[in-house]
Amino acid sequence: MLNRLFATGLLVLCLPVAAQEPAPVEIALPEQTSGVQRMELTGSFTARRAAQVSPRVSGLIAEVAVDAGDAVEVGDLLVRLDDELARLALAQAEASVERARAARDEAARLRDEGRRLIRDRFLPETELRARESAVQVAEAALRVAEAERDTVAERVERHAITAPFAGVIARRLTEAGEWVETATAVVELVAVDALWLDLQAPQRLWPRLSAGARVTVTVDALPGQTLPARIHARVPVSDPTARTFLLRLALDAEDADITPGMSARARLEIDAGETFLMIPRDAVIRYPDGTTTVWVVDRETSPARVRQVEIVVARTEGDRVAVAGGLEAGRPVVVRGNEVLVEDQPVRVIE
Repeated sequence: MLNRLFATGLLVLCLPVAAQEPAPVEIALPEQTSGVQRMELTGSFTARRAAQVSPRVSGLIAEVAVDAGDAVEVGDLLVRLDDELARLALAQAEASVERARAARDEAARLRDEGRRLIRDRFLPETELRARESAVQVAEAALRVAEAERDTVAERVERHAITAPFAGVIARRLTEAGEWVETATAVVELVAVDALWLDLQAPQRLWPRLSAGARVTVTVDALPGQTLPARIHARVPVSDPTARTFLLRLALDAEDADITPGMSARARLEIDAGETFLMIPRDAVIRYPDGTTTVWVVDRETSPARVRQVEIVVARTEGDRVAVAGGLEAGRPVVVRGNEVLVEDQPVRVIE
């Protein structure tokens, strides 16, 4: 194959190889790597908790206590509905409880009186049993009244819409005077104290990504800062059109000034499970038929001579190429002056 590749160069050669002047070249020594593949992916920060808060009862909005950008804690008031009718119903329910309690107390008094009278044989046994039954009925009626009161009290409490978790108001979606139903969102609340960095990773990385992979993150809005991160989850649902899956990272720097929606770049170092020889990309020569070669220098002769060898490229990392086969460790490759070399040509190494 190499004879075919070099045929053009041999036809142009007019003088015997031995009579050529050594061509000046620059060389580089291949570096053996530990099989770590470096990859950079881009993504965006998302909030771990975000909600469009809705009321639990329908009603007329009386007050909106927050606006976009406000920070709230758990239980802080967001929106209050008009609860006048609900409070009147609560007062009525409380009165019903008092009436039921008074009826229970009166039934208990008559029962106790009947027990004293029956000892003196002034009251029939059946009358005592009736009074005891009346107490049980009154106690049941009291429990029903208390349950109804608690139900109305809970309905009153639900007129106050509070924050379910700590965060920042992202959007205010309603105003005072509007009627809202239970499915109507009134504010959008986002927790900003802990964020995810969501990336779309190529599907070929699925079996090779582990929780122990080394990850660093660079936020576009924070130039010059590199933040440590870790793999939190690989979502096992891939995009069939893009052949990607969701990779979710968690930042170790919880106090970083980052907000949801910011873009970032994550650099992952993945164990490739094998070793490679790294050489400069300028040393690689690619041919139209897909063949990839490099010129290697034999410095054991005087002058040094070059020969072309076919290599197997595993991947490209910036200005370097990982070679998976075809190249010997410790054999220097030509990185400058390799454009017009021919087989067995003498060269002069420029250090």
